[in-house]
Amino acid sequence: MSTPLSPEAISSLWSPADPRLSPDGRRVVWTAAPFGQAGEHRESSLWVADVDGEAPGRRWTRGSDDSSPRWSPDGRHLAFLSDRAELGTAGLRLIDVAGGESWPLVERRASVDAFAWAPDGRSIAFLAADEPTADDERREKDRDDADVWGERWRLARLWTVNVAPDGEPGEPRRLWAPDVHLSALAFSPDGTRLALVGAPGPLAEHWWRRQLWLFTLGAGDGVRLCDAPAAGSPAWTSSGEVAFNGHHDPLPQAGATVWAVSPDGGEPHVVGTGRDESRCTVGLVDATPGVDPLLVVADGLDTRLETLDRTTVLDVAGDLDAATVVDTPDGPLLAVVVEDNHLTARVLVGRPGPLDGLRCVSAHHRVDDVRVADPEPLVCEAPDGTRLDGVVLRPAGATGPGPWPTAVIVHGGPYGRTGLTSNTHPLRWAQLLAQHGYAVVMPNYRGGLGRGHDFATAARGTMGTVEWDDVMATVDAAVAAGVADPDRLGIGGWSQGGFLTAWAVTATDRFKVGVMGAGVSDWSMMSATSDLEVFESALGGSRPWDGPGPHHAALGSPISYAAKRRTPLLVLHGADDARVPHSQAEAFRRALAGQDAPLELVTYPREPHGVRERAHQVDLQRRVLTWFDRHVR
Repeated sequence: MSTPLSPEAISSLWSPADPRLSPDGRRVVWTAAPFGQAGEHRESSLWVADVDGEAPGRRWTRGSDDSSPRWSPDGRHLAFLSDRAELGTAGLRLIDVAGGESWPLVERRASVDAFAWAPDGRSIAFLAADEPTADDERREKDRDDADVWGERWRLARLWTVNVAPDGEPGEPRRLWAPDVHLSALAFSPDGTRLALVGAPGPLAEHWWRRQLWLFTLGAGDGVRLCDAPAAGSPAWTSSGEVAFNGHHDPLPQAGATVWAVSPDGGEPHVVGTGRDESRCTVGLVDATPGVDPLLVVADGLDTRLETLDRTTVLDVAGDLDAATVVDTPDGPLLAVVVEDNHLTARVLVGRPGPLDGLRCVSAHHRVDDVRVADPEPLVCEAPDGTRLDGVVLRPAGATGPGPWPTAVIVHGGPYGRTGLTSNTHPLRWAQLLAQHGYAVVMPNYRGGLGRGHDFATAARGTMGTVEWDDVMATVDAAVAAGVADPDRLGIGGWSQGGFLTAWAVTATDRFKVGVMGAGVSDWSMMSATSDLEVFESALGGSRPWDGPGPHHAALGSPISYAAKRRTPLLVLHGADDARVPHSQAEAFRRALAGQDAPLELVTYPREPHGVRERAHQVDLQRRVLTWFDRHVR
């Protein structure tokens, strides 16, 4: 007989990420970390497996936050970021894959943010801020540290360090110090140029003002190629262009795609999904130098790897979290991190083709005596006829017909998606509730990814309208399918899902309970206080400084309708949340105080937007279960 998954077990699960194949395709390395941290310090480890071996991967490092493993071009060494010298400050280390301990290549007081091997393997380029000056140290020591906005931003610069054959570290040398904050880089295949992503500053709000730059080694300055809002790491195509993630509109809340631009200048052009396609390009997978990168395409509930000419390389009924590809004498070889109907994500390796032809090299998803509730698609229509792709979990081990007590779990974003995965995570609760006897309904509402640009932009400035209609249409479809019990419904979610929960308890009495995790109650206040002001203003539709009002944002703010609440509400929020500040929870608590319906606000000290400490994760999951059991069953 299987045992229900506990909050403690979920927070102890390990999640793999960032797989990287060795140049010869014989080994794969990835990082893995538990969902919950024992304390404030994050721990992440490197894991390595033989591609053709039978045993799962082995843990190579422990005790620090190790990330971003990258093979040397000859495959003899791994470089990676690690804070083992000083907790919270990432340095650059090397390890010989033949064995032995790692050694420091770059250790500084300023963290290394990102790096890339030169194609000849003789040096590594990296991004980091300048070291603190004597005046910086004096200010800190004397606590004479008044902070003028923008005056002392720690802008990341471009550096290089030689990698000597005997392993002796070289001395870092600064190559370029532009008046922008550099966040990502990629060498051209011939090693003479670097494509870089930069922004006016290091703040989250500068995310939407990123640009693509080109730096030629030996030159004194870089050249700005084009705007690249929200761009991640760039990649070079076989034709010599630079590809980068982006959106179809130069505005927040739009459909994602991939663009490419000539390093010689000119206008960027779309190489990913088109503006009129009902799917989105949500990732760019770098490949062996001289080989085209691959596209990660979300199509409804499915995910595909595609070439730039849109040929499918791999089909996934679920989520493809990360991927890498190398070119070998026998053809392309893939390594992917896939979330599907297993308990947690798996690392798979193999040749392009069916997913079941790839071999699992990780064991993070294995837990004894647990029966996983499998995801099922739920296709329905919104009131205006728009197709919606929801996901349902029946109670784990259910054998008879429903309906069952039901939890509606709403994803964040809004540019996100609930896929055909087990949805096992401390902040998602779907598998947790399914393990304890609940059916779970997960709507994919407008504003989310996987249905194209128009579907995504429908949420711009429309909070509480079409996306709410989509949630309720999905609930109705689950009731009609005999899965959801209309008399035993609860709703909850994190971030944007927390907002829609707050909206639900002020818009309807259909739900017996709500759990609002790090959710928005006042969109106008979000424009003034969130670290993503431009994005939040686009969602809310107005800003407080747009005149004396009335303001459009108030129409979509749950706090405007607080007097209508009749539903018990549990509010969970991190004290140090910069994305959705804690003031959103406190303001809503004040607005709801004194009402007859139960209300509880739980604040987690030190926590940002995503609660990270294990004890806090366990506590909030227990509270979610208790709240549902008390009010829904």
